[in-house]
Amino acid sequence: MSSKKLIYELLLVGDTGNVKRHQPDSLLELLRRHLPDTVDATVLFLGDNIYPHGLPAQGDKLRQDAEAVLHAHHKAVEDFKGQVAFISGNHDWNKGKRDGLSYILRQEDYLNNLFGKEVYFPPKACPGPSLVFSNPHLALIAINTQWWVQKGEKPIGKKDGCLQDSEEAFFVQLKSLLQKHASKRLFVCGHYPIYSYSLHGGSYKLKHHLFPLTIYKKGAYLPMPVVGSLLPLYRKYYGAREDLSHPRFKQLRRRLKAIFREFPGLTYIAGHEHNLQFIEKYENNYVVSGAGSKATYVVRNGKYSRFAAKEKGFFKIKVYDDLSAKAEVLAVDEENADGHLLFDGWMR
Repeated sequence: MSSKKLIYELLLVGDTGNVKRHQPDSLLELLRRHLPDTVDATVLFLGDNIYPHGLPAQGDKLRQDAEAVLHAHHKAVEDFKGQVAFISGNHDWNKGKRDGLSYILRQEDYLNNLFGKEVYFPPKACPGPSLVFSNPHLALIAINTQWWVQKGEKPIGKKDGCLQDSEEAFFVQLKSLLQKHASKRLFVCGHYPIYSYSLHGGSYKLKHHLFPLTIYKKGAYLPMPVVGSLLPLYRKYYGAREDLSHPRFKQLRRRLKAIFREFPGLTYIAGHEHNLQFIEKYENNYVVSGAGSKATYVVRNGKYSRFAAKEKGFFKIKVYDDLSAKAEVLAVDEENADGHLLFDGWMR
């Protein structure tokens, strides 16, 4: 029996907005060492590309620092022969504030100019779906999850350069695009996860109930027993705008889950949670790769979890000529420049 032939690689790196600006960053250096020497590969940055507020206007005191972050990304992949793609996260939209649209449009324009080609998806801050890449074997589609929970102005319809003129049109077009490429290995990416065993997914440790301010700031150990449980419970069952349980995002999740189940083997890729997770549910794969700048708490033994780690690192997905796919997880190792392989397993 002949062995499988590797035909494509996806490197998935999220929440890199706090990488080192003016000196080598351990995560970006690890990514650089694992870049395939082929055009048959994509590096996908999964949003929150600039902390804390995205790309401010010229003259803003944070502008120079924000530009330095984007240049650090560019330098890490400048010799890469494959495709580079970025999607947006809540921080890129000025942390979801009402003026967030101007921030995201500035970032899109800056990155497209920096790379000399279109690298930002979906374009024009539209909701998507947007085809990032396709070949005879696989297809990668981007959606704009922040669009659904964003306050203030957000683009929709032809007047804003979007193909979608309503929320319902988004779902119709997504399903149509998936059907068009149904014979291929399918990947859909968005910043917010669909499933997560971490904070945005409503999973909290005992310390978060006793010291709820530690949810927002490390070391904020102000004891608030009993009353302190209200914040974790609120975020688990109702949710802030950045949580999976927020009513607006629950609408999106419900529809996406139903559509994805019609395409067994589809992989949904996200960042947002600052950890590494591989979840299998209803014959779909759910990858969370948001540990580009820091690592935070994650439940390691979730019911549908195949892998979870609180480590700085990223996912690599290898696709073979029989359309099988393997997931690898690489983590920063201060004693080994090539990093540490945390997980290596076949996907559905």
